[in-house]
Amino acid sequence: MAIAQQDKAGFMSRIKRPFTNLVVFLRDVWLELQRVKWPTHEETYAFTIIVIIAIVIVSIWVGIWDLTFTRLLSLLNM
Repeated sequence: MAIAQQDKAGFMSRIKRPFTNLVVFLRDVWLELQRVKWPTHEETYAFTIIVIIAIVIVSIWVGIWDLTFTRLLSLLNM
């Protein structure tokens, strides 16, 4: 009978162990999120504008290179 109790206790501890680790992980995540300095509305708006401007500049730059190589390849195929 004692062996059956030990097997049951070992089985239950193996089942509980991953969930215990998950609870500890989630608690640590929550504590870290409390320490984060979130940006203000104005900072978020400013950074969004900066990203949009950067995307436009890079898109124009890639478009110019694409147009250049397209024209160059069309001249070589003549």
